[in-house]
Amino acid sequence: MVSLIIITTFAAFAQSPAAPRAAAPAPPDPAADALRRARAARSAGRWREAEAAYRAAFAAAPRPAIEGELGLCELSLQEYLDAATHLQRALFDRRELSPAERQRFEDGLLRAESEVVQVEFVLSHPKAEVFLDGKFLGRGQPEYRLYVEPGRHEVRASLEGHVTQTVPFERWAGDVTSFPVALDPIPKPPPPEVIVRATAPAPERDRSGRNIRIAGASLALAGTALGVGFAIAAGVRDDEAEAQADAVREDYGRGGCLYEGISEITVPCDALAETISTRDTMRGAAWASFIAGGVFGAVAISSLWWAPSPPSPPRAAVRPFVVAGGGGVAIGGVW
Repeated sequence: MVSLIIITTFAAFAQSPAAPRAAAPAPPDPAADALRRARAARSAGRWREAEAAYRAAFAAAPRPAIEGELGLCELSLQEYLDAATHLQRALFDRRELSPAERQRFEDGLLRAESEVVQVEFVLSHPKAEVFLDGKFLGRGQPEYRLYVEPGRHEVRASLEGHVTQTVPFERWAGDVTSFPVALDPIPKPPPPEVIVRATAPAPERDRSGRNIRIAGASLALAGTALGVGFAIAAGVRDDEAEAQADAVREDYGRGGCLYEGISEITVPCDALAETISTRDTMRGAAWASFIAGGVFGAVAISSLWWAPSPPSPPRAAVRPFVVAGGGGVAIGGVW
């Protein structure tokens, strides 16, 4: 009897199942909770509350679909600049969006871009620091694309060793603008100026009188030489004329050239007349040359009074010296 009880008790103990362990509670999902609140606020038309909830959801889970919904809420609140920025970034990777989401976000982006200005500019030096309206925009990229409010703005780029470049622009809602931003190297300073102190040049002597005398003497000599040449030529022609006259007198008598009607007399008489004419011309040229030479010579001589040459500087130096056993005077110069 006792052994039966023991066996029954063991069997009952062996067949009794173990008590189930309680499951750990799942951690809360902040993105899912924020999305529920955002959708509820959006359905109720509470756009400011929906925008805050979508912003919290995007901070917890930065997915393109959440950023696009945030942009649509900002569009409803007429915050066009933020709306355009978020919608453009949401559409950057379209593969993560459903067709319906892509369509809604594209339509919203078109509406937002019609209220802002699209700006695009390219830097010549990507390492430059870029500022928009005085606020730091970025560094280390060659190209910038962004949205700004309509109105006047200013892009400034600076880089060490280069001249800071500022580009102002003014555009209106819906405009698209693009421009380059070129940075030029700072020009190197010019080398220091070297001032060379030179002794003042000696005043130049007035040589006008000397030049006049040289020219006058040269022209006088030239005139004399020409006069002598013409006089010699006139003498030669005079001898020729005398010979021709003797021939006419010998053949036709002393008055042979008075008979103009005889052809055999005309030829030698014409030659005689031409020789005499040439002789007279040579004599006149000789006299003119002599007179011109005399005039030039007179001008050259008279210039000694009305254009004298300045006195020449001293060219001699006298230096006394003393040596052992005596002394003397040393004279040096140019004579």
